[in-house]
Amino acid sequence: MVTINNALHNPGESMSIDEALERLRTPEPIAFIDIRSRHHYVANHPVFAVNAPIDSLETHCDTLFGSESATALVIGDDELLTTWASHLITQKTNLQPKVIRGGFSAWEAAGLPTWGGEYTPSKAFGEWVEQTGSMSHISPLEAMKSPVHDQFDVRPLEEFNRFTLPGSRHCPTGRLGALKTQQTHLRVHCAGRTRGIIAAQTLVDLDFPATIQCISGGTQGWEIAGGTRQFNHPTEQVDLIPSGEENSRAQVLIKKYHLPIFTATEEVAWLNESRDFRLLTVCEDPLDTPSISPTTLIQSTDQYLGTHHIPVIVEGPHALDVSVTVLWLRRMGWDARIRETNATASQTTHEISAQQSAFVKIEDHCTVIDTRPSRSFSRSRVQNSSWVPRSLFRELLPTVTYVVICETDATKRQTAILLAWLGIEQATCISWQEVSPDLIDHSHIQHRTHPVDQPLFFPNRHHGNLEDAKGYLHWEHSLLPTLTQHGQIPWAPITQTPTQPQSHLTEFYQGVHR
Repeated sequence: MVTINNALHNPGESMSIDEALERLRTPEPIAFIDIRSRHHYVANHPVFAVNAPIDSLETHCDTLFGSESATALVIGDDELLTTWASHLITQKTNLQPKVIRGGFSAWEAAGLPTWGGEYTPSKAFGEWVEQTGSMSHISPLEAMKSPVHDQFDVRPLEEFNRFTLPGSRHCPTGRLGALKTQQTHLRVHCAGRTRGIIAAQTLVDLDFPATIQCISGGTQGWEIAGGTRQFNHPTEQVDLIPSGEENSRAQVLIKKYHLPIFTATEEVAWLNESRDFRLLTVCEDPLDTPSISPTTLIQSTDQYLGTHHIPVIVEGPHALDVSVTVLWLRRMGWDARIRETNATASQTTHEISAQQSAFVKIEDHCTVIDTRPSRSFSRSRVQNSSWVPRSLFRELLPTVTYVVICETDATKRQTAILLAWLGIEQATCISWQEVSPDLIDHSHIQHRTHPVDQPLFFPNRHHGNLEDAKGYLHWEHSLLPTLTQHGQIPWAPITQTPTQPQSHLTEFYQGVHR
């Protein structure tokens, strides 16, 4: 039974809209966090705010933040839920949360910049690369008329395996520079625009000896032009140069763009001084240890980097993966550096207990609700349970006796605190591991209404809906005009190599005025 603990329920620190705006303009470590549901965030959110939805806040804290200390501006749409989220952020990170008073509605009412969509910083940046870079395009129709031998889909392998273009082979962006080819024409594409643009410019950056073209609009543009995709395409091995030659090509980027090396000596000094930095491991191939694909990181930085104005140290087993990542992060405004190969940083590890929790008996008179991700609930659930994520807890009734199923023991503890704050006294939280297999229904179901933890954003653009595909590509084209409407483009032209990257968050808001 959950007991209300009023000592835990205090308002925490807050900021007015004007104070938050001033803080965003200050070049000091800062995170800007929107804790609303994924559905509402994708519909509209403050420009350059990252999404750490209240429904899965613990997971996003682990992904977006390291051990760095920084101010965290927290914005939501419910004062109590936002305050609870700020307390959780305090427990999960070293950030110092400040709740923006009035929430997202006050932000909108003040006329401050908003936009919709997913991975918008990377998407807008991709449009900027197209405008200011030196890569070339080819229309889908022209590409159909004049096929080339070397045409590469630069998305992760899982996406490539689902569908691609006729004649395409798989080679993600971080690996492109290692291609062994004598062809004079080379084409790249993704499913839309951003990753194809980044890939083409990367080959230009590497002085690749071929004519480089990006197929406009990727697979979506191809279908709009009347072409057809290939599904479940078999993966063909591409010829790559030996690792020694790959290191030489990585050196081309390092010397050409003056990419900084984070030496072992610096690392020891920083650790002794307790200086903050993020350490990321990147690799286009699966590793036994946690890592991020460079292609994925560049395409969706707002899923991995939440704190601005701290160094980002990048390591990985492949020199090209690392140097390509650092180049693009620096262009986006992150102070990224290549970790020297013989450096040995201490990394935070998370112990996973192998102990099996005892199964909890669920009484027949209880109302069972499930807070796990909606996709997990669709696959399996306790019989006769309902899906109610934390963002919808306001709908719960204090007179009802609930059993609340949570994904893990950690989310169970935090969910119990939230229920207490809301005055839901007759609730028992259990983890999914504590549910007896005899009670689980494994039949797949569809949600009656669209789940709030899933975006609804041109959802059928990859399922043959050409109107959604056109809408999505139009949205990408609209991002730079949205920025200039409110402030300024926060990135230097791609032809200019920034010696000291400036955070796009701060650069943008320095030009925003009420």
